[in-house]
Formats: sequence, structure tokens, C-alpha cells
Amino acid sequence: MLINGGKKGYGQLGVVGQAGDTPFTGLPNTSIFDPSSESFTNLASTAHGRWYPTMTELGDGRMMSTSGLNDSDGGNNNSSEIWDGLSWSAEIPGQPNIPDFPGFVFPLYPRLHLLPTGHVLYSAPSSSALDFDPGTQTWTLAAWTIYPGTNDPNGERTYGTSVLLPLTPQGNYDAKVIIMGGDNPATNTTEIMDFSDAGQTLCNNTVGYAPCWKQGPTMVEARVEMQATILPNGKVLVDAGSTEDENPATASLKAEIYDPATNTFSSAGSNAFPRLYHNTQLLLPDGTVVLAGGNPEQGPAPPAFEPHVEIYTPAYLFNADGTLATRPTITSAPAGFAYGAPFTVQTSNPDIASVVLMRPGSDTHSFDMDQRYVGLSFTAANGSLTVTGPPNSNIAPPGYYMLFIVNSAGTPSLASWVQVQGPAAAVARVSLHPERIPTPKYIFQRKHVTEAPLQLRKEMHVH
Repeated sequence: MLINGGKKGYGQLGVVGQAGDTPFTGLPNTSIFDPSSESFTNLASTAHGRWYPTMTELGDGRMMSTSGLNDSDGGNNNSSEIWDGLSWSAEIPGQPNIPDFPGFVFPLYPRLHLLPTGHVLYSAPSSSALDFDPGTQTWTLAAWTIYPGTNDPNGERTYGTSVLLPLTPQGNYDAKVIIMGGDNPATNTTEIMDFSDAGQTLCNNTVGYAPCWKQGPTMVEARVEMQATILPNGKVLVDAGSTEDENPATASLKAEIYDPATNTFSSAGSNAFPRLYHNTQLLLPDGTVVLAGGNPEQGPAPPAFEPHVEIYTPAYLFNADGTLATRPTITSAPAGFAYGAPFTVQTSNPDIASVVLMRPGSDTHSFDMDQRYVGLSFTAANGSLTVTGPPNSNIAPPGYYMLFIVNSAGTPSLASWVQVQGPAAAVARVSLHPERIPTPKYIFQRKHVTEAPLQLRKEMHVH
């Protein structure tokens, strides 16, 4: 595991911008953690500090680190650097050159997704969505969000989330991204960016440019500091958060499921403990989801940090009468395979509806940087599945995945760990037309501020 950035200096209590107001500063440190030896190895540092950066794997296996606070005055490190396994690249300016808005700055933990084109989408929480071309190393304006509205100077999806929805052969591996919730008080709205031919045509015919955001369905509840986790059946578990940031009295204890096939949200049970700032939610290899953490109150002592851990068991693990569903089983699977290459999975269950790769998650601050669902083509005969590896490394970047087989009821097997590898795919040429995209009347870009215990900062945890 590659680790970059961290805390160099913790801020001191003071009125913002006045004497005694000491900002957070970030570390440039980089290290590798080897789980086999449980040891860390120090690597070359980034050019400047990065406190709260986002790490994104590119299609060729290189790792891009974006944003974070610097190591000098705590200002935003508005750049990216790319790790190639030996060294970091020169800093890539985070400047999309937006007309009428020259001061764009990446927030902390920007929501970034590798697209099947090999480009990277910055989707949230700012109002502007950007495209990054690793070939030219340039950022370009792609769209403005619908929320909060072109005439509203207040509002941004701060500590909402963003999910790259399942990439499937049935959907031609076209990307679709949903952004949800955020702001304070929180919104229950969502927006969807559809990169399919139909989605791009709709954008061009309605707003005059593509890609664009289209209004999505409303969530069951408004949420800030939320989490969203893709499940092996292709649906998304949305949970945690609150209506008012860090107010346990407004905590959401009701889970909901987003179904990309029907584009709807539905209620899905309740958790027992508030999950606010610093909560975590991850898919486990048995198809359940772990919920942990959260600090609903400021300060270092209990009850500032929630110690309870909960396991969410999705409905697909039960029959209609409440008894446990019978899982399909993987009796054998390869340790790894290459892009586009066939491989065999043995199972004792004839009723298999899908074979999927699930990227293990890496989440913090309402965003999972690594989760990814990649469906695979297969044929079945006599208890044997002949499966075709993902088409290329832009669809499934190299590394380790959980391999699930899922039956027609949506019940997944226990996962087998597999390694996907092969040659790097080329970065596609993408035609964008930022000149067609009107700049909203108001652009509300919150400045980052530090977190607890700096109570005199009026907007806690805000970018």
C-alpha cells in the first residue's frame, strides 16, 4: 500500500486570521506498507506537504496524489504529483483556466474517479466538475453542478459523496457517476453524469455540451458526512451522516439502497449508532459491510469518538421468510489473470447471473477513493464458468480485487482474492467544449479550515 501525506503540525486555538490562529500543515512523506512483513519503507517525498490528499490509481498503475495542505503556511497544495514506482513527477498545476473564475482551488480530499477513457473526473464537492488528461497532464472544465442553483451564492456539496457506478459488459463499460448529499444543512438531492452515447447525446441536445449533470432521484434522507458503498449485486448502500453537520440529534440512523437499474432509492434498515465526521464504511469479502467510527462531539475524550463497530447484512443474504439464503460457492478460481484473457471459475451452483470484480475500498471523509465494480462476461457449462477478464486497465486498473459470483436472487458468494494485470491501455482522446459551458452567476467556493478543537473557526471541516 502506498501512503502519502499526513499531518506535520496540528493547529492551535485562535480567531481565524488573527494572532494565535495556527493552521494545520501537511507532510510530504511517502511510504510503502508491506502486509507480509508488517513493515513500512520510506520513499521519496512529494515536492510539498499534503494533508488530506486524494490518491487515485491511473490506468497504467501509476498513483496520482492531488490536493492537501502544504508544509509551510498551511495553504492548499493546488497540484497533483504522479508516482511511477520509483519517483514523483513534477507538480501538475490544478488550474483548469475557467473563464470568469481564475481562482479555482481543489478542496481537501477531492472526489476523483478513473474513467474508462483513462481520464480522471473530479466530480465534487465544488460546483465545477473537471476532466484530467494524463497524456497532456491538463485539467479542463467539464460541467457545473445543478446544486445549489445558478442564482444561489450559498451552498456546495461539502462532505457529500461521489460514486462511480458499476461498469458492466451489458452497459458497454460506459461510466456513470452519481454525486449525493452534502452541505450544511444537508441536501437530499443527487446528480448523475452519464458518459454513454445516449447520455452524451442528451446533454448536447439539452444544455449544448457534454458531459453534464442531470438531476437524479432524491434520497430517503438528507445527509452530510455520509457514506456510499457499492455491493456485489450492483446496488449502493447509502448510510450514516446527519442533517446538520456534527449534530448527533439530527443523525441519520436509516440506511437506504440506490439501485442504478431503476434509478431509485429505497429504505434498507437502521444502524444503532450515529455515524458522523470521521466515520468509515467498507465492503467485506463475505458481502457484508462494516460501519465504524465517527466523532459526534468535539474534543479528545469519550464520547467524542464512537467506539462501536456495526456489521450491515444486506437483504440479499436472506430469503423472503427471513431465513439465511444459500450462497453460491466458488470451489476454485485462479490467483490472477490478464486483461481480456479467459479463465475458469469452478462452482457447484448452476444458477449464476453475474461474475464481478470488486476493488477493495479505501475511504475517509465521506468518499471511497478505491471502490470499483467491474462486471465480467462469462459462459456456464457443467459447473464451470468460462470468464473473460476485464477489457483493459482503464476499466480495471491493475491490482487486487475481490471476485464474487452472484446468483439470480442477487446473493453473492464469499469472495476469492485475485490479481488483475497486463499491459497499460492507452489514454483516449476526449473532446470537451468548455467554451460552451456558461459560468454560473454565483460561484461559492468555501475555503478550507481546520478541524477540532478549533471551535472559533466558524465553519468546521469545510474546504
